[in-house]
Amino acid sequence: MTVTIKEVAQRAGCSIKTVSRVVNDEPHVKPALRERVLDAIAELGYVPNLSARQLVQKKSYVICILLHSSGSFQSTVISKVLDLGYEGNYEILIQTYYPSFSRSRDKISGLIQQKRIDGLVTTPPCDSDPFLIELIKSTGIAHVHIAPLQPTGGTPYVSAEDFTGAYQMTEYLIKHGHRKIGLLMGLRNHRSSLDRLFGYRAAIEHHSIPLEEKYLVDSENNFPGGYNAARMLMSLPEPPTAIFALSDESGVGALYALNELKINIPEQVSLVAFGDIAFSKEIWPGISVVKYPLDQIVEHSVRMLIDLVEGRQPESRQVIFPTKIIHRGSVRSI
Repeated sequence: MTVTIKEVAQRAGCSIKTVSRVVNDEPHVKPALRERVLDAIAELGYVPNLSARQLVQKKSYVICILLHSSGSFQSTVISKVLDLGYEGNYEILIQTYYPSFSRSRDKISGLIQQKRIDGLVTTPPCDSDPFLIELIKSTGIAHVHIAPLQPTGGTPYVSAEDFTGAYQMTEYLIKHGHRKIGLLMGLRNHRSSLDRLFGYRAAIEHHSIPLEEKYLVDSENNFPGGYNAARMLMSLPEPPTAIFALSDESGVGALYALNELKINIPEQVSLVAFGDIAFSKEIWPGISVVKYPLDQIVEHSVRMLIDLVEGRQPESRQVIFPTKIIHRGSVRSI
């Protein structure tokens, strides 16, 4: 038999309104009374009517995560947001979004206009679509961007020190004697890829090493992208002595290509990557990486979004987490 809010109020010796305030985590309830209501809820096994809660508060209690494609980055994001949504009593909607696809635009427009979501987190490169940015602006929906392509002072976003991480890793290779460093550049519509490219260039220039464009190769941030780019680099008349992949998935693809070409790592070529999301420590040799703090970024993004949805202002609307280098067995001095 379904337990009603009236029965909870009777058990706790308070009004129905007080029970409602406790269920909705509203203020102005004395701690002792709140505890008594929570005990009554637990004893009776009361489950709040979500539909009624949504109707009264005019909220969906759903937050949306926009993802572009599949891969280890997206898998990590999904895993983390599901845990966080469960903790915060919010349902999580995982929605794919392909910039400039009319079907994607219609879908997200409908979700926002029909108030089926309370807020959204965008992941790259979803925010590279001007339509989506204008939609967010015009509707005023709560939102947080992860590593936005065009970060601005007023935009809530969470990111990492991509420039610094790439600079430090490139300098690490230079200090091991490498001057011919191939770069698997990643996607140009990702802010992180651009900042990592700038970090690589800055380190090369700081150490007065001529920047050779032939060592900068376009690459998808996935296994095939890294595989193909590494083979292109190693086919050059003067191949690089080190390869820096701007994602660890492309780094694994590069490792496979080098093994296929019978090129030993690190004896003949050193290999490093950016990420440490998956694979880098589970293969041989382990790939030295710039640790990208994706778990922290996702957690902070979701918590910031929930704060915004619930009318609380976060301490900071722009948060940048540090990166760090993890040394493994894929680099050798020359």
